Order: sequence, then C-alpha cells, then structure tokens
Amino acid sequence: MSQKGLKLDYTWPADFPEDIPESCDPIPAEGKVYRLVRTVPPTEVDFQKHRDEHPDYVYVTKDKPLSYGISFFTTLSKLKRKTGNYPAPEQYESWQTVCGELVPELGVIKIDSGHVTLWAQEGALPHQYIREEVKEA
Repeated sequence: MSQKGLKLDYTWPADFPEDIPESCDPIPAEGKVYRLVRTVPPTEVDFQKHRDEHPDYVYVTKDKPLSYGISFFTTLSKLKRKTGNYPAPEQYESWQTVCGELVPELGVIKIDSGHVTLWAQEGALPHQYIREEVKEA
C-alpha cells in the first residue's frame, strides 16, 4: 500500500490497516528524538512497532493506530519522566539511551506532548539514524 499525498511516496508494511497512518494526519519524519535501546549501537530489534514488542497487549480503539508505530521522545527529560512512571522502573537499568535525527525517508510521524510516533515505511532502518549514545552526567 502506497501513499502519494505526502512529499514522498511511502510503502507501508503489509500489516498496516488501510487507513494507517493516513487517518492520523502525519507529517514526514523529522527532528531530534531519543529512545531506550538494549545495546549501543542499536539494532533493528530495538526499533519494533509497539504491537510487535507487546503482542498480547490489548489496545483501546483510539490507541490502535499508534500501536503500528515506533515510540520516541523529543527530549531526554520526557523519556526519563515516562520511564519513571512504570511500576518497575528498574526494568530499564540495563537499557541505554540513544538519540538521532529522523528523516522523511524513514516514514511519517505524529508529535504529541513530547512523544513522537514514527510509522516506518517498508524497509526503513531507524537504527541507522538513531544511534548516538547519550551519556548522562
């Protein structure tokens, strides 16, 4: 499935529903983002769609479109605040933080209060762009 309404032609993964991401009013991917990863440098495994990382998770209707995306944060403080809200924040103790620049060739995004959802097009490799290790003071 392709989308020609944006600046670039996108080819979405076969498992995307017909109206995803179009129904979310996305824009071409851009901007600096942060993400927790298992290893530095990160691999493709570190950039899975939420529904692939959590196959048994039950989504409320309004969140289903976001589940086809990959989550990022626009600032390091937003990422830390979010992970601090988990019931077991120590689950992230061995994870590392990386940052980098999203580019339109990766896909499209929606930004919401410091959180970015990337709908990556077929064959996109975000781990090649979001790979700079963030050393915390």
